[in-house]
Amino acid sequence: MQLISHYLVTSFTTWKTAFDADGEARRDAGLTTLQIWQDADSNTHAFVLHEVSDRAGAAAWVDRSNALSSDDNATVTRETHFFIETA
Repeated sequence: MQLISHYLVTSFTTWKTAFDADGEARRDAGLTTLQIWQDADSNTHAFVLHEVSDRAGAAAWVDRSNALSSDDNATVTRETHFFIETA
């Protein structure tokens, strides 16, 4: 199972620094980052693909990241997350 996330951010660079600093929390939640993309035409969209080894832990991490703007240096203005599987 994977988790794909879209973040609307004020600055990709600032968001990426904060995202990188949260790596231990993601690993503890059973997430492995597979890929990070930046919108080719905008500095305000980030997309992340994670491998999920613990669905409950990953869901708790999503809930926590939605609640704590300090995790992203207040750069995220909106985020969406989808747990996905290969069809």
